[in-house]
Amino acid sequence: MATSLNTAATGLEKFIKPVSRIANYISLGFLLIMPLPVFFDVVARFAFRGALPGGIEIESFMLLIIVFLGLSFIQFNEGHIRIGFIVSNFPKWIQNLLDCFHYLICTLFFFFMSSQLINQGIKKMQDNVITYDLEIPIWIFWFIGAIGVLILATVVALDFLRALQRSLEDKRWPWLILSLVAACFILIAPLSGFAPMGLSGATAGILGMCFLFVLLFLGMPIGFGMALTGLLGMIVAYKAVMPSLAMLGIGPFDTASNYMLTVVPLFVLMGEFSYHSGISEDLFETANKWLGRLPGGLAMSSVAGCAGFSAVCGDSLATSVTMGTVALPGMRKHNYDMSLATGCLAAGGTMGILIPPSVGFIFYAIVTEESIGRLFIAGIGPGILLAILFIGIIYVRAKINPELAPRGESTTLKEKIVSLKGVIGMLSLFVLILGGILGGIFSPVEGGAIGAVGAFVYALIRGRVNKKMIMSSLQDSLNITCKLLLILIGVGILSYFLAATRLPFVLANFVTGLQINRFFIFGAVIIFFIILGCLLNVIPMILLVLPTIFPAIVALGFDPIWFGVVTVLTMEMGQITPPIGVNVFAIGSVAKDVPMQDIFRGIFPFFIGMIICVALLVIFPQIALYLPNLLFK
Repeated sequence: MATSLNTAATGLEKFIKPVSRIANYISLGFLLIMPLPVFFDVVARFAFRGALPGGIEIESFMLLIIVFLGLSFIQFNEGHIRIGFIVSNFPKWIQNLLDCFHYLICTLFFFFMSSQLINQGIKKMQDNVITYDLEIPIWIFWFIGAIGVLILATVVALDFLRALQRSLEDKRWPWLILSLVAACFILIAPLSGFAPMGLSGATAGILGMCFLFVLLFLGMPIGFGMALTGLLGMIVAYKAVMPSLAMLGIGPFDTASNYMLTVVPLFVLMGEFSYHSGISEDLFETANKWLGRLPGGLAMSSVAGCAGFSAVCGDSLATSVTMGTVALPGMRKHNYDMSLATGCLAAGGTMGILIPPSVGFIFYAIVTEESIGRLFIAGIGPGILLAILFIGIIYVRAKINPELAPRGESTTLKEKIVSLKGVIGMLSLFVLILGGILGGIFSPVEGGAIGAVGAFVYALIRGRVNKKMIMSSLQDSLNITCKLLLILIGVGILSYFLAATRLPFVLANFVTGLQINRFFIFGAVIIFFIILGCLLNVIPMILLVLPTIFPAIVALGFDPIWFGVVTVLTMEMGQITPPIGVNVFAIGSVAKDVPMQDIFRGIFPFFIGMIICVALLVIFPQIALYLPNLLFK
């Protein structure tokens, strides 16, 4: 039987791999041209006092094509975001059984989703529905979505066949049969009307969230688990199957064609172009000229470089790896203590999602419907404060023990001034984007497009543009975008369920009714964020927990903009905290000869610095709120 499965899987792979690759190339092509309509729309608005006809529709449908046709290739090559910490410690045969369970249920689920997208497309075709501006038949895009999900379902089916083959080789027959029956029952029973229908809204909501977290901690990809829970929860909450299935078609389409979400690939693409343009090396060299001679100067230069690169990147992992590649060789050459060197880079990377433009703030704004511009500006003060705290920690440690971080070479004033040309690229993009958003010249979406074009032009001027650079930037941007948008699709489906149960508002009423100080509740939330940050990246955490927690925080009277800054900062603390600490492992991939325990030991002083930063934000909230309150009256 295992031989037959292998033959079937090999045949399916030969068919679906080129199909998935072609879909991926189509996505890359649309991603490449995505900034251009917005860019030309802004130019036309100021140069000719006109606008590009149908600009919003063009961007929305480009995003839909990019996401739906890019999902399968991600699953084929590296898989979507999941919590693997717990499952990775299980015996291999249990991991194989869990893969069988996950991939079987998800194969069926995505086939259902594809069929519902087709149903909605047929309805739009019969009703002759066209787009408002461009007057294009809208059913075309529903069918594109259906094709993309169908390809994804086929790739997941291939994963199921491979997992089933491994499980058959393990010869754990009773457990294998149990996992397959459980997968079929969980999905098919509610669709057949066998589901608990007498539950109250709050009870159904709590049970649904418990079910979701069980799935996630057992290794199901986050987007898959949220979408599945949302569908099953809707069936229970609405006590109806067909309307719930209809939402399975409507929700993903609405999310993937949401114009406001185009800000995500645009800013991610800007960060990728900035990375390849050499901005990170320029920033480090400039900082080293000014700070290198001080105690711990190279480490302080690394933190300053991280802060500067954060202003054009927006992601902590990318900042850590990029600056680690640039700065570690120099610190190694000057006999720096590797614990300090790697620790400051892992911690410095956390500023990547705090200093604007931050992808973390973008997703916080999407979930909470707060202003992206206000959040960007709110992150400036805390970002600078955190950089100062990190630099201060390095200086004090190097002053107490000079052997940890020997001084670098001295430089003349002329060399320092000449080196400032290295910050021109970063400052130009930073001022262009934030200045334009603050000045009302363009929206955050338009700022992302302007930034992407600007970063590409800067790389072109630097002579860094070639086919390999473009393909690498596009593929990395597509990978990040599809992974995050799949989670957002899951959030969208889950939100229908949560809306039916009113769980977030029930939780908010419960929390506000507690006779305890609101800062005790706030403290518990902060601890929860730090713990969860050990297991997940910041953006999946925001999408996973904020829909239920945010209403309670607002009901307690906390400022939502201030809470956004604190949320991002505390979740980033989890990125450098044992036992996971994804930033630590990112630096470990660069400094392969440095033991993990040494890197974790090196980040401890910086972790304390982040706690101090959070405490200062709690005591003095104006650190985050002064600028947005001043500029957004």
